[in-house]
Amino acid sequence: MVLIPVTTALWALAGYASVSFLETFRLMAINDIDGWADGADSLTNEPMLFFGALFPASFLGFAIMWQSTSAFATFKAGATLSSTVASGGVAVGLLLAWLADRWTEPRAVGQFVSEWDGSSDWGPPAWIAYHAPWLLPVVFGGIWMTGLLRFLSSHSRRRWPETKAAEIKEHGIRMPGTIDRVEFTHTWVMGNPQFDVTVTYVGKYGPRQATERFVTSVGSAPVRGGQVDVWYDPLGQEGTVLIELTERSSNHPGDPGLFPR
Repeated sequence: MVLIPVTTALWALAGYASVSFLETFRLMAINDIDGWADGADSLTNEPMLFFGALFPASFLGFAIMWQSTSAFATFKAGATLSSTVASGGVAVGLLLAWLADRWTEPRAVGQFVSEWDGSSDWGPPAWIAYHAPWLLPVVFGGIWMTGLLRFLSSHSRRRWPETKAAEIKEHGIRMPGTIDRVEFTHTWVMGNPQFDVTVTYVGKYGPRQATERFVTSVGSAPVRGGQVDVWYDPLGQEGTVLIELTERSSNHPGDPGLFPR
């Protein structure tokens, strides 16, 4: 809660000061190369301000990534939240620069004015550069909104189990597990039986047990002694695992009347 507003403010300052660099390329695009220095005198101290904000903002961005990865127990949370904070801060800084009229007006709207070559009409790149002062806040604001929605959707209560399962499977350690107990819950889901399956596996601190609920077809009903795949996160909480049934989990034709109790 402290890192996010401070980092956002630093990225906003960096975005505000980045006009000192972006202005040079923008003026080259709308005034031609000989007009790159127009308005540069008012931005002489901006590069120092830019780098003075950029380095601590980047450092704190890594801190947000580390803290959010630990808090939400997914690597996706760290990368998404850190990039979202950065894009949001830059969007705010560029918006303030636009509202404060920090950008230099072109010598002539729609035409290149050159001391030697006369004038010529702008092309698409020049028009994009001309509208960059308001386009850039919109672009970075869109990136911020996209990142925020991705974070909220992937860590919502409804999708959290799916997100955590994918995270453990992608970054965790896989170990073989053995089914110790299978209990039919006397529940059928869309015509398929539901089971509570208890498995034994070797975790980071030795043998462990975990129980998970599965819905399978009758022919794929798990049995005692069957084999499963178990993923666990060596950096996460002990006992937080993903259990996946395999072809070795069932080695007999299923029979609803013979399900273990």
